[in-house]
Amino acid sequence: MNKWPKQNFTAMTEFYGSVGENQTRIELPYEMYLAWDINSKVKRMTCNEKCAESLYSIFEQTLKTYGLKDVQKLKLNSFGGCLNVRKMRGGSSWSIHSWGAAVDLDPDRNLLRWGKDKAAFAKREYNNFWKIVEKEGWVSLGRSKNYDWMHFQAANL
Repeated sequence: MNKWPKQNFTAMTEFYGSVGENQTRIELPYEMYLAWDINSKVKRMTCNEKCAESLYSIFEQTLKTYGLKDVQKLKLNSFGGCLNVRKMRGGSSWSIHSWGAAVDLDPDRNLLRWGKDKAAFAKREYNNFWKIVEKEGWVSLGRSKNYDWMHFQAANL
């Protein structure tokens, strides 16, 4: 399991560097599409260089576990974002996305304030995906806090 920093500015900056810096691109093991423009294909993703290998592994293991057909059926290929230098919604702290250490998938069916009663990613068929994510030490806000099920991050709460 990876040892990710705590989710606070000092720890994140010491580990990842300044917001928006130390980024790299990973080639994805399966094609995704932009959640807000399904005709736009996503073949690579920009993320922090310190979590790039781990993030690639998450998607590689997802493909091996589910196969392409189920990845598509479950919308594990609906890309909502990774690197996005911005403050947290409704807050003054930097979002983990600002360091390129968080990913959003399938935002249309996993709205920010939805709990397990509504979020698609809370369903049983996603359990293996979350096991893959957690094996890499990434944190699901949905599984930890029961909101923002689209979001997982390489930072501890």
